Amino acid sequence: MNRPEFQQLLRLLIGPVKVLGSKAFLLWIIIAWISYYSISSIWMEEAFGSFIGLLRSNLFVQIPFLLFLAAAVMNLIRTSKTMFQQTKTGYFLWLILPLGVIIFFSGFYLSVTQREHGQRIVGEGDMIDPPWSREKYNVVAIDPGLPDRLTGMIQSTGIFAYEPKLTVLDRFSQKSDIGAFPPRKLNDTYYHILNLGIAPGVRLLQGESIKSQGYMILRILAPGSSDYFEIPPYPYRFSVSLEPDNTAHRGHRKAFEYNLKQPLYNVRVFRGEKIIAEGTSRNGIKLDNLTLHFFQPIYWALVEAVKDPALPVMHAGVVLITFGVPLYLMQFLVRTIKR
Repeated sequence: MNRPEFQQLLRLLIGPVKVLGSKAFLLWIIIAWISYYSISSIWMEEAFGSFIGLLRSNLFVQIPFLLFLAAAVMNLIRTSKTMFQQTKTGYFLWLILPLGVIIFFSGFYLSVTQREHGQRIVGEGDMIDPPWSREKYNVVAIDPGLPDRLTGMIQSTGIFAYEPKLTVLDRFSQKSDIGAFPPRKLNDTYYHILNLGIAPGVRLLQGESIKSQGYMILRILAPGSSDYFEIPPYPYRFSVSLEPDNTAHRGHRKAFEYNLKQPLYNVRVFRGEKIIAEGTSRNGIKLDNLTLHFFQPIYWALVEAVKDPALPVMHAGVVLITFGVPLYLMQFLVRTIKR
């Protein structure tokens, strides 16, 4: 390549770089992103979720975001030269905020595109083994943190006010506890409990013969809620809710008490849309030539596992922004007073 051709190629490269590093380009791309999100929030119910999904998988959304990051870095480099010449100490104080913003959005992009996560309902004896990890954890205990007797007050306080806990063993028999919040980091993955419930023991009998037996995962812990299960190949749907076994008086108010150690259930049996049997679980539910019995329940937990290598990057950005905002405001006030 001769000298004129090299200079022409250099000019072709310098042009886009100058545009990318200009204040106008950065301003327009920020306005474009704000406009895009504002319009999306009007026409879509889950605008942020849709944006995250597109940013994770759509190249036509990823490229503008990368251009925004590149423009921010180029503008920071361009502005740094002027700021550093004016005052070295003031430059380093000023640098914290824009650097924190760039680091945060870079971590945000990496988190969206590289993050792996999954959810699983587990009980005692089950295994937690995310597909991206070589580690496996055996669930040895689920502590719901709930009292043996529960009142209807849980509807206002919420189940997670009682701090459920999951105890797991790794391959070296080392115990770890997983709660609802904050997430517990084990190796390179974060774990936390998303939901907790009760799984009644169910036995379907025909005479003395056991036709089906097992635990049914139900979402019925909140008093007043109901859930259902089916037992293939039988054509029934069993609707179940917790039944109070006592009424407590608190001043002028009545509170129903639910026994979680030996729960009582209200059961309705459907064939199609028709109710063919109804009653409590105390003496079993008879339907046709079958009888449904309940035995001691177990607890289940919905556990979420997340591997996010960019989380420390985002945290670093948040820390810099936290310190950078007051420093930037102080510098702005000083400059205003001097003027």
